[in-house]
Parts: sequence; structure tokens; C-alpha cells
Amino acid sequence: MTQVVTVSAQTAAYAMESVKPPQRASRASYVEEHTRMLAQQAAQSEDLQLRALVAIVQPPALSLYFLTSTQQQFEQATLQETIEAYKNSVT
Repeated sequence: MTQVVTVSAQTAAYAMESVKPPQRASRASYVEEHTRMLAQQAAQSEDLQLRALVAIVQPPALSLYFLTSTQQQFEQATLQETIEAYKNSVT
């Protein structure tokens, strides 16, 4: 005697959730978090070597902020302004 059991796709997916391996964090986020933690330790510490290391290796988010903070957003020119600028540059 054979028993046939059917299971919906949603039920099967729900049952497989516990079997799936946990998703690993990316290496970049690990490095950024570790660098941020090291910077906090250096701020509270008197260790000059640690402070020098943090001065050289800054947290990426902070470095990106300083790189982009001076950039200005320029408005896009209209078609008419572009045509006028082209005509003025040719003559």
C-alpha cells in the first residue's frame, strides 16, 4: 500500500527555512565595522601607536563623507541654454 502526500510550494519553502545555512555578512561590512570599533578604542585610549594607525586607516564611511562633502550639485541646463552656449562657443 502506497500513500501519496502533496505539499504546497509555500509549505515546503517554510519547512526548508530551518535547514538553510545562515547568510554570512559581506567582508566589506565586517572590515568597516572593525575599523569603526578600532577608531572608538583609539579615541578613548592613550596608545599613540593605535592613534597613528587609526589616523592612517580611517573608517570608509567617514572618508567617503569628507570626499563628497565639498562637491556641489549643479543644476542641469535646459535645451535652450545648451544650444545658446554651443552657438556662443562656436563663434
